[in-house]
Amino acid sequence: MALVLLARFASLPEAMVAKSLLESGGVDVVMPEQGLVAAELDMGVMGGWRLLVLEEDVETARLIFAEAKLSM
Repeated sequence: MALVLLARFASLPEAMVAKSLLESGGVDVVMPEQGLVAAELDMGVMGGWRLLVLEEDVETARLIFAEAKLSM
């Protein structure tokens, strides 16, 4: 069960909305940068807020994003 990068967001609020959508659809999500207070200062430089999901959940996650008209 490998984690794969599903999406990357420039802002924490956008990443949190996407994470909530996935979790409400039954998809487990890991956001590695979520606990980094210093990262909130300039995530653009650090590469953004990443959402990771299990490889077998990628298609379900993409469908959830598509239904919500959320771009990855």
